[in-house]
Amino acid sequence: MANKLFKGGKPFAKGMVGAELNELDLVDFISAYRRRVAGNYRPLLLDDFGALPTSGLLVSTKIDGELWFLVSYQKEVFLTNTRGVVIYGDIPILAQAKSIPENTIIAGELFAQVEGRRSRVGDLAALLAEGGGAEDQKLFFAAFDLLRNTGKSVDGPYNQRYEELNQLITTSGPLSVVRSEEMDRAKLLTKFESEVVKGEIEGLVIRLPSGLIYKLKPSITIDAVVIAYTTRSDQAGLARSILLGLMHSSGEIQILGGCGNLGSDIDRSALGKQLEKLKVDAPIRYASDSGSLYSFVKPELVVEVKVTDLQLERADGTNAATMILSYKKDSWSSGRLSQCPRPIHPVLVRVRDDKKVNDVDIRIDQIAGYMPKAKDAELKVETAKSEILRREVWTKETKGAVAVRKLLVWKTNKNGFNSSYPAYVVHWTDYSPGRASPLDRDVKLAPDEKTATKIANALVEENIKKGWVKI
Repeated sequence: MANKLFKGGKPFAKGMVGAELNELDLVDFISAYRRRVAGNYRPLLLDDFGALPTSGLLVSTKIDGELWFLVSYQKEVFLTNTRGVVIYGDIPILAQAKSIPENTIIAGELFAQVEGRRSRVGDLAALLAEGGGAEDQKLFFAAFDLLRNTGKSVDGPYNQRYEELNQLITTSGPLSVVRSEEMDRAKLLTKFESEVVKGEIEGLVIRLPSGLIYKLKPSITIDAVVIAYTTRSDQAGLARSILLGLMHSSGEIQILGGCGNLGSDIDRSALGKQLEKLKVDAPIRYASDSGSLYSFVKPELVVEVKVTDLQLERADGTNAATMILSYKKDSWSSGRLSQCPRPIHPVLVRVRDDKKVNDVDIRIDQIAGYMPKAKDAELKVETAKSEILRREVWTKETKGAVAVRKLLVWKTNKNGFNSSYPAYVVHWTDYSPGRASPLDRDVKLAPDEKTATKIANALVEENIKKGWVKI
């Protein structure tokens, strides 16, 4: 089915999946919604339950799927995500949505309906990959917010948006509205214990009148090996953060992520002393979120960490990925890049002296439910090389110290459906040795070269003033 709105794609039952949306303004509008709303979400553990108001809580089930948008635009009804990837054609969800008014955008959770257990995000990826023979009746969309109604942005309180949403969607089955119920804290606790703790649903979404949104889920504990650490700049003996890894059956270790919540200064000092004895040289440069470079250690220390969530999908709609490392003959080496969920708000619980570094105690299968399907996990980065389009460097000397600012723009040649790569990347580096955090970086993504150039020029105009010398 030819359509100027979309290009490309692969068959999905009687429709198409993986097409690209040509309307960049529409993609920008949807992406802006995600960034805005994501800032209102807060993870909530049962330990912090008392921080909630005693009443007036709007509670709904958290579905384990992906954020997509149902759009009626230019006499077409289709689904798109924040990257402009489109599902369109003759499938049950869209057939039910034909009555939605022109120029209306609805946010919701896209997921695969399964029998005998709750659905997981991996089920969705598997269903979308089935091609022309896919059972499209298993593809479900549960709407939870209204962005635009007949061309008008909907910015009022959530209760009003939710009421409008229910007027637009009155169906059930593949297309429905997430059921939200107002309840007090006592009833919420009962629902959590009877449904979430027993594994019937992934968690609960709690909306407050203030606009804050909480995700209430059981905490997740993981046993991981410490592979590197940083120290505090003002107290070198105190560990500032640790880099965690999990082991594949092959013996290779995949980077899980960093953890900076390490307890008191006494705890940080004890941990720093342990890790100092394990330091090894490594031909790998890996920076923490603060910009400090990690010092790598022998993979011997196993720790237990608690996280509020593990998220595979990043804010831009792509999947997170980390390096798989090998440790042989007292040296680390980096290997391929593989998709891996990010730990959200990790907290060090304890050092596990009773655990060893093997593919049982620190197995990556601990997070199997959050991983992509095996066939999609590894990123074939060797199939297409990136192309550097622009590289500029400036320096500025102040009080004997040299600051550096660098712009790098490249075309990835790896973008497309189910890819973790954008089309273009703009990378800005700002190094100033006099700052508490000397290395700052800013990464911006672009769908085309024109947009990438516009972003790059704006960064140069904003950051390069008098005194900077171009190299």
